[in-house]
Amino acid sequence: MSFANDIEPIIIGNCTQSGCHGTGGQRMQLLTYNDIVKEVSAGNPNNSNLYDVITSNEIGTMPKPPNPRLSNTQIKMIYLWIAQGAQNN
Repeated sequence: MSFANDIEPIIIGNCTQSGCHGTGGQRMQLLTYNDIVKEVSAGNPNNSNLYDVITSNEIGTMPKPPNPRLSNTQIKMIYLWIAQGAQNN
């Protein structure tokens, strides 16, 4: 998985809308690799906040409604990227 080609477009397209995790958004910004990597445990997707919130069926799931959930393919790509070490490539 490539951060620049695969993961960053998913995060930017789904998580950084106005009022969410972009500039002027909530406490956590997800605009750069450094922002995003703070929310993962490289090599361990199941211990990563980012993976937890995109797969949760609980109240804290992301993206928040009315925005659509990430597709299974997008979730799998994020899982694999984290499992492969969450590299900035």
